[in-house]
Amino acid sequence: MMLRSITAVLIIGSSATAADETSEPSVDLAALGEAPLRMDMDLGAWLVRVKGEGSNGGDTLQIGDDTDNSMDLGNLTALFRGELTISKDPWAVRVMGTHGSWNGTANLAAATTWGGRALLPGVDYDSSLDMSWLAFEGHWYPITLQGDGRRDTTEPIELLFGPHLGITWLDIDQSLAGVDNGASWWTVYGGAELSLDVDLRPFTSLVHGMSVDVGGSVGGTGSNGGLFYKVRGGLTLHVTPNFGATVGYRLMEYKNLTDGDWDISPSFPGLFIGLNVSF
Repeated sequence: MMLRSITAVLIIGSSATAADETSEPSVDLAALGEAPLRMDMDLGAWLVRVKGEGSNGGDTLQIGDDTDNSMDLGNLTALFRGELTISKDPWAVRVMGTHGSWNGTANLAAATTWGGRALLPGVDYDSSLDMSWLAFEGHWYPITLQGDGRRDTTEPIELLFGPHLGITWLDIDQSLAGVDNGASWWTVYGGAELSLDVDLRPFTSLVHGMSVDVGGSVGGTGSNGGLFYKVRGGLTLHVTPNFGATVGYRLMEYKNLTDGDWDISPSFPGLFIGLNVSF
């Protein structure tokens, strides 16, 4: 009888141990399950007043600033801008694009030349600038300052930080006093971004959550160009998990983009207002 009891205890203990060993991996796999693919689109108006300077074989002229030697292209213009971010924590890729045109009437205080043509003071000259821009970025968020590092889970606060690398394509067509110039440039850059997600449902029923993204980048144009930098920041209020409103600031600035004697250093700063769609 004693032998039978001991044998029964050993069998039950072995079965329980085997069950624990079998169930343990499944618990870990559930906790460490792969994050789902997520897409975020920001579509809206980018309100840009172009700045900077340029020259074409003569004196340097301001692009948009209201000075005596200006191309008079500083009028505020609403550009369509789209941004698509595809993420699978902790990785993400982002594609951005925009296009805009500015027109003005240059009026100079001193005589100069532009592309071999003499420009005289007191004479109005037609001026225009057309810009197309695309950017591709790869993001990595290895540092979790708050939360579990996953945006698909429900955390009161999710705060992530990480680096990114990117490349831009910029195409500019400029005309001044009947002299037309146009070229395209590729630029490589790197930077970092801080991303904050806050669950607002415990505090209000009007919005689902809030997101704040702030980042900066510095790089250079490999051929016929110089320094490049950009700033991207914004706040999004999510009315539902899939829809929200975004307001933020975008800046991209290039130095000494050249094509022959044509040398232009444009800056595109402006407020961004748009619709956010997430799924």
